[in-house]
Amino acid sequence: MFANVIIAVVKTSVRRRIWILPLCALVALLVVVGVLYQRVDAQAQIDQAQPVDAIIVLGSAVRPSGRASPSLNARIQHGIALYKAGYASHLILTGGLGQYPPTEAEVMRRLAAAAGVPAEAIVLEDTSHSTEEQLTNVKQIMGARGWRSALIVSDPFHLYRADMMARDLGLVAYGSPASNSPTYTAPHLRVWYTTREAIAILWYQATRAFGEPAWLYALLKGKV
Repeated sequence: MFANVIIAVVKTSVRRRIWILPLCALVALLVVVGVLYQRVDAQAQIDQAQPVDAIIVLGSAVRPSGRASPSLNARIQHGIALYKAGYASHLILTGGLGQYPPTEAEVMRRLAAAAGVPAEAIVLEDTSHSTEEQLTNVKQIMGARGWRSALIVSDPFHLYRADMMARDLGLVAYGSPASNSPTYTAPHLRVWYTTREAIAILWYQATRAFGEPAWLYALLKGKV
């Protein structure tokens, strides 16, 4: 009888531990995401615009019609405004081919040209498919031209991660948010995209520290 009681107590303790460990992990994850959310939102409200060698405008989605999405339009219009204000003599427009043609960089080039930005002031990076690829390619572009500093233009929620990636690549870059983007001006979109970005930052840091899981790498490369 006594042995049965002990066994029952042990089983109950094990069951509790089985539930407690995942619960603690979930709570810890939510705390980390919450902290990152605050940092992302704080960075989104800071404009570090200052004289630099180039203005990097990060790409975003292109609509089925081939026109810029509201987010992409907000980014390029802000980049054009910074260029015309004299913050830099060149625009680096980034983004490869997404779901719909043309490339994100090409859509922005057309808008910049229509706004009076001369062709010689525009440099395209049109092969990338992620923020990290965009900035990696931009680093090569800047190095080849002897440019040392840049402004990064993107949606406000995106700048914390973009700045983090730029630093990891050794770029001297400052964020300037396209604050009129609907992802920022619409409260529900601001919460959604900021939360998603906090999770993306956590994922970026984890994969940078431990590498991408083999199955995910294969999936992204089209091998699964």
